[in-house]
Amino acid sequence: MKNCTNCQAPINAGDAFCSKCGAKVQVAAQAEPKAVAFQPKTVQLGPSPSPSSTQAPAPKKPKRNVKGILAGIFVLLAVITVAGYFLLNRSSSDTINLEDYVKLEIKGTDGEGYIVEKSVSLNKDNLDRDIKKKLEAEGLNTESSNYNIDQFVSKVEFSVYKGDELIEVDKRKNLNNHDKITVKLLYDKNDLEDMIPGLHFTGTSVTQEADLIPLVGIDPFKGFYPKIKGISPNGSLSKPSQFEGKDLEFVAKATANDGFPFDYYLNGKEVSSNDPIAVGDEIEIRLNESGKNALKKDGKTVEKGKDSKKYKVTLADFEEGAYVTSLSKVDEDTQEAISKNVEDAAKAYAADRNYKDLPKFEGMAFAAIKDGVDWGGTFDSKIPQLVYVYSITDTSYGKSKTSYFVISKIAVIEQVENHGKANVHKKPGKTIQTFEKNAKKYDFQSLSDENDLKNYFTRNIDTYTYTMDDQLKSLINWTE
Repeated sequence: MKNCTNCQAPINAGDAFCSKCGAKVQVAAQAEPKAVAFQPKTVQLGPSPSPSSTQAPAPKKPKRNVKGILAGIFVLLAVITVAGYFLLNRSSSDTINLEDYVKLEIKGTDGEGYIVEKSVSLNKDNLDRDIKKKLEAEGLNTESSNYNIDQFVSKVEFSVYKGDELIEVDKRKNLNNHDKITVKLLYDKNDLEDMIPGLHFTGTSVTQEADLIPLVGIDPFKGFYPKIKGISPNGSLSKPSQFEGKDLEFVAKATANDGFPFDYYLNGKEVSSNDPIAVGDEIEIRLNESGKNALKKDGKTVEKGKDSKKYKVTLADFEEGAYVTSLSKVDEDTQEAISKNVEDAAKAYAADRNYKDLPKFEGMAFAAIKDGVDWGGTFDSKIPQLVYVYSITDTSYGKSKTSYFVISKIAVIEQVENHGKANVHKKPGKTIQTFEKNAKKYDFQSLSDENDLKNYFTRNIDTYTYTMDDQLKSLINWTE
């Protein structure tokens, strides 16, 4: 047992202070034991080792906790991101992103797309609605502020880019599909926030990819054929003509929006309403700018070199057929049928005038219209026609007098057999010939003698080229 160094009172083991005088117990320092070097006993086998082989190995470096370090980095980044977000965007309740209200309208077709004029703007109605909602949520009143939506949007301007290229208002066209159009917002942030205290505004740009109508190349005149009214060579073009890929609905829609889509030409000159059209003429139809615009709105464009079509007019194109233009083109069966029909008409003509004798056939001619003659639009004397001549002898008064009468306006019309059918142009078939069988529609003229008869033909020589049979030539001494 130890005693207190101050009062010599006994001290219990473990006491830090004397229980009698309170003095701190002095603890004597223990002497450290001397280190004893330990030398391991080495047993050498074989040759003596080199000095280097007997050196102790270098101590190993402690391993770092890589996973822990990475985890710490990720946590730090997350904290920075969240803090930055809230710092930049503040509370969603008091911040408006102007990008959400940008209007950009791109229309048109691939290669000819355009930005709609005045479409680059802010959606004023939606922006005004949302500003008022946020002010209400913040307990603010727009009526007590300088807020005015028209003044607000006027402080925001825009610049438009196609890729990195700034494009002016008058050049916002000829856009291709998938062009990237960027609208950059230009405004003074402080100016806007001074106008509406309590709200904050963000937003720098909006990018939109052009989604245009892809154009499909077509031949609009594939299978084209004209539809011609009347009888050749005095037909008239019916517009619109028919061809594959175009119908009346297309023409009506195109005309209403852009104007009549086609231009028509006859033998190299633009067709007027009075131009006569004949078999063998060349008609050209051209798709004009109105027609091209109408096709584009329908997602189509014209194949290169296919914007016009030249067409040789055929018999199948005429609604009523064509006049036969020479005697050689009248087939034998038709000539025989005409001769019998005209003979009956001649007998009836003589009977009506109380002639006792039957009329005598004196020959025939074919009158072909000359080039350049103005036909007019009606069935008149200016048509290719057969002319039959008859004589009649009057013996009523004991004297024999011979006079003549001419039956004309006997026109032969030729048509294709399947005329008017849908496949008439693909399979026109054989031609058929018809003529007017009603004698009342023929023209009858009485002539006093052979000189009068000859004058009938000579006075029309500027209109017709006559082909006469030998009998008639001999009768009137006709020379061609």
